[in-house]
Amino acid sequence: MIRHRVRSPALMAVLTVGLIVGGLLVGYEPVGGDPDRLYRPIKSELARSLHDGALPLWSDRFGLGVPLVAESHVAAFYPPNRLLYRFLDVSTAYRLAMWLHYVALAAATYAYARRLELSPWGAALAAVAFTLCGFQAIHSSHEPFYSALPFLLLALCFTEEYVATGRSVWLALLALTWGTQLTLGHFQIQMWTAVLVLITGCWRVVQSGSRLRALGLIGGLAAGAGTAAIQIVPTWELARLVGSNRRSLYDLMFFSFPPAHWAELAIPRLFHGLRGGPGDAYWFTQATTSFETCLYVGTVPLILAFIGLASPRSRMLAAWQFIVPASFALATMPRWWPSGYAAILSVPVLGYFRAPSRYTAITSLGLALLAGRGFDRTISTRRFAIGLIAAVIFAAAAVLWAVYWAQLPAYRAALGDGDLGRFVALAARVWIISIVAILAWRNRLVAPAVPFLLTAAELGVLYYHSTTEWGRSIELPDSSPVLQRLAEESDVGTVAGDVHDLPVRANRSPAYPYLGMNLLPPNDALDLAGSQSLAGDPVTLGLLRHFRVTHGIWNRPVPGTDVLYSGADYALDRVVSREPGLPEHSTWYLVRYLNVLPQVHVARKTLDAPDLKTVFAQLATTDSDDSAFFLPGDRPEDVGARARSARVVAWDGLHGEIEHDGVCDVVIRRTYAPGWVARVDGGAEIPVLRVDGGLQGVRLSGAGRTRIELRYRPPHWPLVVAISLLSLGMVVLILLLGTRGETLRRLVRRHSVG
Repeated sequence: MIRHRVRSPALMAVLTVGLIVGGLLVGYEPVGGDPDRLYRPIKSELARSLHDGALPLWSDRFGLGVPLVAESHVAAFYPPNRLLYRFLDVSTAYRLAMWLHYVALAAATYAYARRLELSPWGAALAAVAFTLCGFQAIHSSHEPFYSALPFLLLALCFTEEYVATGRSVWLALLALTWGTQLTLGHFQIQMWTAVLVLITGCWRVVQSGSRLRALGLIGGLAAGAGTAAIQIVPTWELARLVGSNRRSLYDLMFFSFPPAHWAELAIPRLFHGLRGGPGDAYWFTQATTSFETCLYVGTVPLILAFIGLASPRSRMLAAWQFIVPASFALATMPRWWPSGYAAILSVPVLGYFRAPSRYTAITSLGLALLAGRGFDRTISTRRFAIGLIAAVIFAAAAVLWAVYWAQLPAYRAALGDGDLGRFVALAARVWIISIVAILAWRNRLVAPAVPFLLTAAELGVLYYHSTTEWGRSIELPDSSPVLQRLAEESDVGTVAGDVHDLPVRANRSPAYPYLGMNLLPPNDALDLAGSQSLAGDPVTLGLLRHFRVTHGIWNRPVPGTDVLYSGADYALDRVVSREPGLPEHSTWYLVRYLNVLPQVHVARKTLDAPDLKTVFAQLATTDSDDSAFFLPGDRPEDVGARARSARVVAWDGLHGEIEHDGVCDVVIRRTYAPGWVARVDGGAEIPVLRVDGGLQGVRLSGAGRTRIELRYRPPHWPLVVAISLLSLGMVVLILLLGTRGETLRRLVRRHSVG
């Protein structure tokens, strides 16, 4: 049972990590990239909904509307988010959440390492090495990763406890942990968690002989999935609709880890100090990017990992000695055995996730645990020497490989003059200092805190030299003149421009939102709204007009628009991605498009179209809004004569009144999706129609003034909510009964002793 008192190594690990990322507490944060262009806009919409006492089951703040809860990056059901984004401003909540999850990851890694019988200082070293490793550094801009990883370690910890004791309380905690992790969305690390629970748990089951407990682990994971059904089912439905569960093999194999980069373990700056920065063309020759590929755990931990490997095989760490090479093989396999990796992708669930290089997170965790095993003076002198010599040989081989690799054309072109020598010399200094510190610790000349702090210092420096740009917090929209002016505008539809989701921070909608999934039509066809080269194209303007793109944010003038603002905007300069070669500061333009159609109109005519391409071609070239286009199978039967006159009397987004003298179709410029229903004059709910390539439509018959009400609920919502509540209730009941049973057993033992 986990009952270790908090001791100095544990405090050192947690406080060290908290201090290294402590800038988050005073406004020093990841700037630009996904944090500003994806995660904080999504969280601002979550915050708005929570302040209104609701959830963003649907949001009109992203393009023409998305089922935002299903786009799981919002993590609306994750308990801490319900508190942080309800009571704090978005920027503060984001930074505090990041800091708390890093600290939690250090604490959870320490707890798991101690459960694997590592020494206190070994566990502390493992905690810092994993929390600040290369994977964490480059993914510090990816909120789902650092948020989900603490639960992976907790799940492994509870797995060990359950297999060792067989007590249901640990199984219930495993279910709650995995269920909570699933509410964070994205699901890739959650899949790894389940697989590692089964691998390490079954490994321990075989050792102990309690084979029925393997079934208990499966049941615990199933119960955890049940508690998170409220997140899993909507996300799966959306993924199925937009095809995110049917990616091509090329897409799934891209972002693999180049096998040639193995030397990065010994020379951490070898591939992340290129002349062209993170966007250097070298990365594309390796079928990846620097935002997805990085592997190091620190020099002291790497040396100690070799010593840990040379030590007598630990029963508790035996599984990890196989998991480390297996995970590295998965990360690199698309480069050396594509057909083998394709076969792995055919396994259910595994084929849903891309970026194989992310498996290096598991590699890094295993190396950190092995380093913790090596940070133990009880290892014999002979085995210690074998491990140390092996580490030195590995470092020498890495230098020779770096010299060889630097002669290849792609890498040579990416290196600046003298960079290779500088990287190798810097690594050599760190290696010498690390070996001296380890030998001094081994011979009791210095305390264990010395190698530990040396690890923290190296990883802390490397952490802030990753692909993530760090800087002072940028408060949006307040610090942006363009977004402030946009927020003051009335009658705003959506906003064009290559600014991703930044308009959401001004309570406005980007025309082509940047989300983690493919977009529902017609959102998916509006990528041209972010193209500067097409901004003034007449066909593009016609299509944007029809889909109610009213404004644009550009760094150059756009013909055929009214300029509302032009000038400097240093906030946009910092957070908007910039093509290489462009100046650091731009003149920004906020423009308004002309003759944009209203949010809703009434179509008296219907036209059939064979495909989306035909629909968009017609919409882009017609000035009339009197027709509704239907794809095959979407058009309902006409009942009565078509209207000769029809008009919108009132409309507020979800309610309105239409005056008409016959059959007509109300077209709402909002994305069609299953779950939307309409009431006509207070009657029974009917599904909305799909018109104009993906907009919502409501068929009206008869004549007079007709009232319309629209409502959205995710498909199967009552059933999904019931499954989550029942599963959660069952898990909590098991937890309470297990805790009560443990209390009774203690009382009985105490009474017997008395």
